[in-house]
Amino acid sequence: MTQHNSSTSSFKRFCLKFALPIICLFFFVGYAFQFFFEQSIILKSEINGSYKINRIIAKSDVDEIPLFGSSRMLGNVIPGILGPHYFNYGLNGTQDDVILFFLVEELKKNKTTPILINFDIDGLNNATGDIANYLYNVDNDNVQRLIGPNDQLHYHIPFVKYFGFYEAYFKDYLTGRIALTKFTNQGASVEKNALLPAIFKQVVEQRRNYFLTFKNDSVLQKRFDNLVIQHPERMFIFIIAPYHESSFKRFNNEEGLNAYLRHLQTYKNVRLLNFSKANYPDSLYFNTQHLNYNGAVKFSKTLRDTLAKM
Repeated sequence: MTQHNSSTSSFKRFCLKFALPIICLFFFVGYAFQFFFEQSIILKSEINGSYKINRIIAKSDVDEIPLFGSSRMLGNVIPGILGPHYFNYGLNGTQDDVILFFLVEELKKNKTTPILINFDIDGLNNATGDIANYLYNVDNDNVQRLIGPNDQLHYHIPFVKYFGFYEAYFKDYLTGRIALTKFTNQGASVEKNALLPAIFKQVVEQRRNYFLTFKNDSVLQKRFDNLVIQHPERMFIFIIAPYHESSFKRFNNEEGLNAYLRHLQTYKNVRLLNFSKANYPDSLYFNTQHLNYNGAVKFSKTLRDTLAKM
């Protein structure tokens, strides 16, 4: 018995003398690295989703005119062409539940600037995109509600939370600094490359055989309507960027789309700018639903001139 107690005591002394300090050092180094990574990489990359989520929560610029939407906002609209106070909050792979999150955060602010919102012709739907967009602010109540069941315990552990995502954050950071394949500007990330005509023709043929359907999620529609009604001090400008003509070959429920667009325009503080059938040449598209750099420049200038007339 005495020998057993001695062994236990020796193990405790070992833990106190070596193991515990090593564990503490590990957490200290991990926390320090995370702090450096967040401040120097994540929060220094304007095209990064985590940066944009944090910006809408933490920053309040009374002159800023926000642009909310999916990749079609991210890659189709260049804020610098519109003016100095625009910022593009568009996020790849997201849909209208994320736009609503941005709207709720924006409408908390004491501002009167207009809000530009991308509208996709497939209607109001749910898609939160890459979880990496939310990790920096994962402890925020509204962020937690947005990602819902996609939240996991290890996302709340310092340093560990970013495992598997460090490369993506670095990529966004370097994209904004080097800009080899993309042009970045005030949150926008626009494809500089154009597909070869033969490859683009294949993409068009695939789109012609793809069924695209307009359908609104009724819960999302009600939330949108309520925000518009509750904030008459803000102008909500819904924008439909150009689609390649092949997108409409097998488009279902266009009458439903047009009915909803008419519904939006019944509100006094809503404007609709519909460029969906602008008939841009193939050379201005990156794919059938996204413009390339030249297309984004052309569209952004058209949008700027239209807004000026308003």
